[in-house]
Amino acid sequence: MELIIIRHGQSYVNLGNWDTLESMDTSLTELGHQQAKALGDWLKSQNAKADALYVSTMKRTRETADYVAEALNIEPIYDDRLREIGNAHHDGSPVAEPDLPRAFLQSKDTSQFTPVVTDVDNAESWMHFRIRLGKFFDDMLKNHLNQTVYVVAHGGVMSAMVDNLFNTGPYRTCDIHTDNTAWMHVKYKASPYSDWIIIGHNRIDHLIRADLV
Repeated sequence: MELIIIRHGQSYVNLGNWDTLESMDTSLTELGHQQAKALGDWLKSQNAKADALYVSTMKRTRETADYVAEALNIEPIYDDRLREIGNAHHDGSPVAEPDLPRAFLQSKDTSQFTPVVTDVDNAESWMHFRIRLGKFFDDMLKNHLNQTVYVVAHGGVMSAMVDNLFNTGPYRTCDIHTDNTAWMHVKYKASPYSDWIIIGHNRIDHLIRADLV
């Protein structure tokens, strides 16, 4: 399986000043739309093809995926399991839009079993997050083993995916950086050594203009 995981374009959540936002499920900014359009145009130029396109159910990913779906000529499949960290309860069910978190835990002194937000009942921890993503990617292997799959999701999803790929424990001390609309290319091929290979990460080939990064 060839797996391409894309982070959404810049959204108003990325700009901070959360107290001024009516909702935490925000749209893309104008720059975010330009980034997503540049990605779609680049995918067209590469004649990119996909057997499936899965998308987080949050607004910023759905808007980004519109450009990707048009470029790939494919209908997106929306999946709550791809939502950003903290936007689901510990059982994996999505947090309702009016209740989306604004108070994320800032302390580094707690383990990854600690709920990541303080203003959501039954909030998930980082390890709960990894479990819901692990279930999603297990399904990908069952349903698309010899196919090419695109995913439009979030930076946290990509970080957790790397944790799962490397079987990282709950006390890891290194994260990965992902620019808006950057993508990760991962390949699955069972072997005696390792099943997954990361081909590339934080690829921004489409953002050739400095003002889009």
